[in-house]
Amino acid sequence: MLESEGSDAISFRGLARALDVSHAAPGHHFADRHELLAELAADGYAGLADAMAAGMENSSPDEWLRATGTAYVRFGVANPERYRMMFASRFMAGECPERLLIESSRAYLLLLRASYGREPDVDPAEYRVAVPELAAWSIVHGAVMLWIDGQLGPGMTEDRFLALAEEMVSGFVA
Repeated sequence: MLESEGSDAISFRGLARALDVSHAAPGHHFADRHELLAELAADGYAGLADAMAAGMENSSPDEWLRATGTAYVRFGVANPERYRMMFASRFMAGECPERLLIESSRAYLLLLRASYGREPDVDPAEYRVAVPELAAWSIVHGAVMLWIDGQLGPGMTEDRFLALAEEMVSGFVA
């Protein structure tokens, strides 16, 4: 339902209808729609982190940035509505559900490791975003959003975009 209709179309009633359960059933699992969407976003971050980690497993530290960049772009292309929802500011504003915070932090920590080619050597309480990870993240995130929003022109196929993204991240050096 998320990928076919987008997060704005998700409601407890619509979800119950699609799952052929009572209209009250989703309320037994989630306090409200926001909690349901936050859980879907957390699942998205978990999938993104898993994809990035898998890329790193088969690469040396000097290849981690390229591997995570490729995994990041492929994840976004394969899950456009989930990806868009993951980065919706409504989930990070105010009180962020614990699982969403954990999974989004896990993905970001992988980006940090890839950006520096090692574990970050800074106290998390003192950490501030720096150029290496901001540059890498901006490039892949921007590319994915351009693809999802259809801003790359009518002739841009998914295969062509993925090839361009692969070429783009091949220049990443930790």
